[in-house]
Amino acid sequence: MIKIKEHKFPQHNLETEEYLAPKKLIIPLCQNIGKASQPVAGKGDEVKEGVVIAEPGGFVSSRLHAPCSGKITIVDKGPHPVRKRDDCVYLTANQSEPRKYEPRENISALSKEQLLDIVKNAGIVGMGGACFPTHVKLNPPRKIDTLLINGCECEPYLSCDNRLMIEKAKDIFRGVELICRMIEPEQVIFCVEENKPEAIKKFNRYISTRKFDLPSARLAVLRSFYPQGGEKQLIYQALHRKVPCGKIPFEVGCMVQNVATCFAVYEAVYFSKPLIERTVTFAGDCLKNPKNLRLKIGTTVKELIEEKILELAREPKKVIFGGPMMGITVDSLEYPIMKGSSGVLFLSEKAAPEIKEDQCIRCGRCVDACPMNLLPLEYVKRVKEERFSSLDEVFIKDCIECGSCSFSCPAGIPIVHYIKRGKAYASGC
Repeated sequence: MIKIKEHKFPQHNLETEEYLAPKKLIIPLCQNIGKASQPVAGKGDEVKEGVVIAEPGGFVSSRLHAPCSGKITIVDKGPHPVRKRDDCVYLTANQSEPRKYEPRENISALSKEQLLDIVKNAGIVGMGGACFPTHVKLNPPRKIDTLLINGCECEPYLSCDNRLMIEKAKDIFRGVELICRMIEPEQVIFCVEENKPEAIKKFNRYISTRKFDLPSARLAVLRSFYPQGGEKQLIYQALHRKVPCGKIPFEVGCMVQNVATCFAVYEAVYFSKPLIERTVTFAGDCLKNPKNLRLKIGTTVKELIEEKILELAREPKKVIFGGPMMGITVDSLEYPIMKGSSGVLFLSEKAAPEIKEDQCIRCGRCVDACPMNLLPLEYVKRVKEERFSSLDEVFIKDCIECGSCSFSCPAGIPIVHYIKRGKAYASGC
């Protein structure tokens, strides 16, 4: 793992603000790993907040709900931060009072199957960025002995999870309780990096009071390295278990859940609230007022600028959805916030300089930096030679695309770019 200079302030210490009354929403139908959701509402339909507007498109898929009440104006191609253009539901919001979610009764009487159905019906996906449908993950094919709660947030600008842990710690713990009822682990490990002292203090307090119905629980305070929050890295740092090549965490008896996902599970079970909101970090040296915002899914960055929720100090050279290491550069402000959107960065040329690709000098820094112990430059070589069918021989699927190799390369080779291209060709996309 590598050490990266952090840019988490001032947003790290600022209370989360809300913007929950957008004027227009763009809701991409593909917001999860797996099959895209299939629309069940169409042009001209009046919808209420929280109603289903798209059903899962397959086993590994998720539901989508109307983030607020309004009228669907069109279902058509629209901006998608990852796919650039994809099918979207366009919703014009009305100014009615937001829906009030009443507390659910007799939560303790709910069975494991009922809890899983609630999570499935709420359309919850992994909110740390992976976007894997949570109801599928919470029904593993083998026994899970350790549940790891991921509060690392190792990307250098992001602080939305930190604020959630500080402001909603009790609710996160209630979400963890519910997850424990579904998977019945033997222990829970709360994993937080050392650069989040207030969150650490809150978590320690709740663990020590033992007010929550958890199995053996402890806090692992980890050093601030990148990519500490990757599932396989987290499991090794907390438990010294190695997830083998081509395998996933449940095969070593582990499950990792992001803190924001735990909070979403809490809201779904306690208040029947689907996943229609999330907290997002907005930061960068081109932004006058870095902050964390609680937003409706589908809110566009353009509206936040137009409504002066965000103010630009200067025109950004790059706008990145996500963090600078794993995020995706977008070409306009029209893109919407999605379930997996953890941050939007506005960076100047100084903060994100253009680097010209030079010849590899065989220094081996990319190999040293790779947290998966792979040979990053071998991927570059084979992609340049268009030897796509041979990429599986060097375990390209084990690459987590963290960007550590590109960050460490003195020749400025965009290694992750080649890896993404290689994966796309190898899979036939």
